[in-house]
Amino acid sequence: MHAPEKVKARLYACGKFGDQHMLIDKQYLLFARVTYEGVNYWGKNIREEHNAKGCDDQIKSIDLKVKWPDMTPSSEGFRLDSENKNDITIALTQRSVWKDEWGNKDFFNYMELLKRHLRKGMFSSGKEVSEEWMHATKTFNSDLKLYEIELESDDSVAKKVYWQEVKGKEVSLVIECLYFKSGSTHCEFNTHQPNYGFNTSDIEIFFHSELLPYWQQLNQDAVQLILLRLRKN
Repeated sequence: MHAPEKVKARLYACGKFGDQHMLIDKQYLLFARVTYEGVNYWGKNIREEHNAKGCDDQIKSIDLKVKWPDMTPSSEGFRLDSENKNDITIALTQRSVWKDEWGNKDFFNYMELLKRHLRKGMFSSGKEVSEEWMHATKTFNSDLKLYEIELESDDSVAKKVYWQEVKGKEVSLVIECLYFKSGSTHCEFNTHQPNYGFNTSDIEIFFHSELLPYWQQLNQDAVQLILLRLRKN
């Protein structure tokens, strides 16, 4: 256990991602806590189950509220109607399994997530798309250095989806941005983090579209922030 006096003072939350301990300032955490594996957060005994966990238990996920580019704690993180366009939320989720068909843990193919985002509608409830349609429709955004498809709006929300292809046509990251008539925007960035957790982790960054041109720096800064709060045994 790290800095037990601080943990007892409820200043920090702790746990493990695989064999790595994490000690994190609660000022960064949404709801001032991490979520642990093995706790039913939809059940009746949430408090008891959560409080029974500690610094040597596996963390399921953390959600960090951050002010970019300073990477200091934000009061609330990303919020759709916020005027603080530099407030972001970073979520790190440990995968519970790694399937054999996924291959080497150094890479995760986000093709299925991309195809889901490419369905029409704010909640991606439209008809499933094929990879053939995707490759025939995509354009390359030279400014972002990402592939892009803009989808027609069925529910007063415009949607653009961006992604990066590697190893031929495998997908290493996906960004979905929603544009509302009110002027609010919501972008969700998913990519793979192989070094956190026994079965790797997924990192998500939620931000306003004004920060989209800086997606590479957002990702680098998010990883660096997490690295600073991980301690190896």
